[in-house]
Amino acid sequence: MKTIPGKIVITDKVYFEPDGSEKPDKDNYNGYGSIMIFNQKIKAYEASKQKVEVENVFRTERDAWTPIRVYDTMNIFNGEEVISNQSCTAEIKGNKATIISLNK
Repeated sequence: MKTIPGKIVITDKVYFEPDGSEKPDKDNYNGYGSIMIFNQKIKAYEASKQKVEVENVFRTERDAWTPIRVYDTMNIFNGEEVISNQSCTAEIKGNKATIISLNK
């Protein structure tokens, strides 16, 4: 299975957002029929940036008696705290991502 670079995005859940391909430059597609090619490439670029739910990062409460809020929780991967926008590598299978390694 291929590992993909990206970053962790934390909202109500923990997501993996792939780095995706390079965004196409519209200036390179200004001839007749080129706008259709540009539109196809921009759709592929947007699809490559879709967030995927992570299955091996867990959210735990810091204090069991307080209501859960984002700052009351820790997101854990292999005993390490995970923060939003942290770069990482993952494997994507179906609609789930498995984090392989975190970059500091």
